[in-house]
Amino acid sequence: MKLLDSSVIIGILRGDEKLRKVARELSREEITTTVLTYFELFSRIYHRGLAGEEKILRKLLKLMNILELDETSADKAAEIMGRLLKAGKPVNIVDVLISGIAIVNGVEEIITKDADFKIIEEIYGHPKIRIL
Repeated sequence: MKLLDSSVIIGILRGDEKLRKVARELSREEITTTVLTYFELFSRIYHRGLAGEEKILRKLLKLMNILELDETSADKAAEIMGRLLKAGKPVNIVDVLISGIAIVNGVEEIITKDADFKIIEEIYGHPKIRIL
């Protein structure tokens, strides 16, 4: 199972050909995202009044499993953040929560444009990150 981060989904919506190619390559994979990414995406939609993009986004998200934040994934995220803080490399809390959700749900790889995830992989060892 592969997880798309908001940076990749936004790029696909904006027509970034490199990201659309990646999406086509992943069409046979189980693709997922998180409720936190859902929040990030729709905050942007509502803030900017992107009604046309909203329709496309809703269709795209219907093709994905939306992973939830629960106690187990929150605990895993807290463990990750603890290691990051001990290493002196704290990152965006939302990215840490997404990583916790991904690990608990057996995500093989997070696909993103956000370098914070690479720091998480370097310090914690999981999940595998593909930076585009």
